[in-house]
Amino acid sequence: MKRVLKIGLLFGFTLLASSPCVLPAVSSPKVDKLPSVDWWRSKVSSQITASTGKRYTGCVFGDSISSGLGNSLGQSNYNFAMGGMSTVSLLEQLKQLKAGNIQCQNVIVAIGTNDAMYSINNVDFKNNLRQIVTLTRGLGASEITLLPAFYSTVEASKNPNVAGTLDRVDEINTLIRQVGTEQDVTVRIDVIQPLFRDRALREDLTLDGVHLNDSGKRIYRQALLDLLNSAVSSR
Repeated sequence: MKRVLKIGLLFGFTLLASSPCVLPAVSSPKVDKLPSVDWWRSKVSSQITASTGKRYTGCVFGDSISSGLGNSLGQSNYNFAMGGMSTVSLLEQLKQLKAGNIQCQNVIVAIGTNDAMYSINNVDFKNNLRQIVTLTRGLGASEITLLPAFYSTVEASKNPNVAGTLDRVDEINTLIRQVGTEQDVTVRIDVIQPLFRDRALREDLTLDGVHLNDSGKRIYRQALLDLLNSAVSSR
């Protein structure tokens, strides 16, 4: 009887160990791997080819929210933003652009939204952002503006596969303000505030809770143009 019981227990443990449904799935931490991805390297290479030796009045760096504007900021400005970007991939992009002798008089850095979703600690985020500021100065920028990370809608913020939590966005924005103060760089929260209601992206301005629809893009595009134009007129 004991032998039958022992065999039964062993058989049961074997089933538990081999069953894919017994333990809950553990999601891997999200990290920015774009610099090792072929399409990203190809895109950066294309940007360098198109921009080498050129001096732009304004340059925008950021993620899919900014890249969604395309090349609609005027011929004297260049939108270097790409989907999925965080401070990790932006740092690598800027290193390559600097090697390509690309010049930007005014720079807008709209980064941090994906950092709020990715697995990056506060120290690394601040170090990345400091280096980003240094590299943009190396592009010849006399005016650098940091924009805060974007909130998603409340519903989207509850899905870790879609966006960072609203609290983590707040933490990232605190770090952005700290780096702005340290580096004597302007942080402009006010210009994109019309996109949000309290601490969330407005439902009427988004396609999916994260990215902007046409109405949202119009507001954001005008905000960027106002920043770029004010930098030029202040000279």
